[in-house]
Amino acid sequence: MPQNKIQLSFDVLFSCTLKVRVADLNYGNHLGNDRILSYFHEGRVLWLSHHNLNEQNVGGCGLIMTGANIQYLQQARLHQVITLTLGAQELGKARFTLVYKLTDDKTGLTIAVGETYMGFFDYQHQKPVRAPASFIALLHATPQQVVPALPG
Repeated sequence: MPQNKIQLSFDVLFSCTLKVRVADLNYGNHLGNDRILSYFHEGRVLWLSHHNLNEQNVGGCGLIMTGANIQYLQQARLHQVITLTLGAQELGKARFTLVYKLTDDKTGLTIAVGETYMGFFDYQHQKPVRAPASFIALLHATPQQVVPALPG
């Protein structure tokens, strides 16, 4: 099955540093592939929190992830400090794509890239809804927000 290519060129909306923890390692003694999606989730939640939002309320509705695409490029090891950058693409009336890049702080090598396909969702009525105007404005903002390293 052909793999979808992830667009590596995006305006950075948010950036934070993460430290690989022992709980993030797999039997190969490196960052487990399942943890990459968790790192993307962590970055998304930090970005929303930075704007006083959360996944249940982004301006009158919530967010729901409808899919993901990840490409693993390098291994990451215990206590390694990595930078997660986040951007947005493919903004529609009721959905958008968040793009992510994990980079080794020491070498600058890309560890993984990915996308999560997000929809706007009314959890009370269990149905998709249109994007709130205030959130659309946030997605069009381009200044990078940097959050200090998380404890690891």
